[in-house]
Amino acid sequence: MTTQETQAVTPLQMQVSPGNPCPFLRALVAGGWLNDDVERLTRVRDTLLRASGQSAKGGKILAIAAIANGLSPAALLRNVREGLHLSMLRDGPLDKHGSGSRILDAHGQFQAEQLQRLATFATAKRTPQGSSELGLSLPEVTTMMDANFARARGTRRRIDRALMDGEWPVLLEVIGKDDADGARYLSVEDVWTLFQDRRLPQRLAERLA
Repeated sequence: MTTQETQAVTPLQMQVSPGNPCPFLRALVAGGWLNDDVERLTRVRDTLLRASGQSAKGGKILAIAAIANGLSPAALLRNVREGLHLSMLRDGPLDKHGSGSRILDAHGQFQAEQLQRLATFATAKRTPQGSSELGLSLPEVTTMMDANFARARGTRRRIDRALMDGEWPVLLEVIGKDDADGARYLSVEDVWTLFQDRRLPQRLAERLA
């Protein structure tokens, strides 16, 4: 772990390996809900289901966790027997290698300018309480992902765009909010909290508590 990485961890947080590039999993590790090294697939599944408040996608979570460290028979068997190696996700089958948002760099460091870039795709959303905040609806998330894919021309893989569909739209579904009209949006403030602070939005943390 780099010096900057260690300094960024608050006293109340667990350390997170730079080898874990997933912001949601990083927040779960930092909060002490998952192990930074190896975690049983069933525990990963159950923790994600509790945090998301959903119960119908356990099979999909297990399937993704099983392949996350590699597609070889040996890697698949190891994950089934030992668990998901959260500190070894980088450079795995689901790593987009710079074709994504780039809010976390290759060393797990938060890049504020990239999150500010994400915010340029957002618009003001009216909350049920009558206030407003910046957020991204699904069409705006899609526009942002298309721009990320276009930016990576020359180094991207064809599969990277499909991998994005399993990231940001799912994040919208899991931590998104409903605006005054009931439309789902991803709060830029929540994204900032997740990426920079390695913390889940309070409403998700309460489900895990």
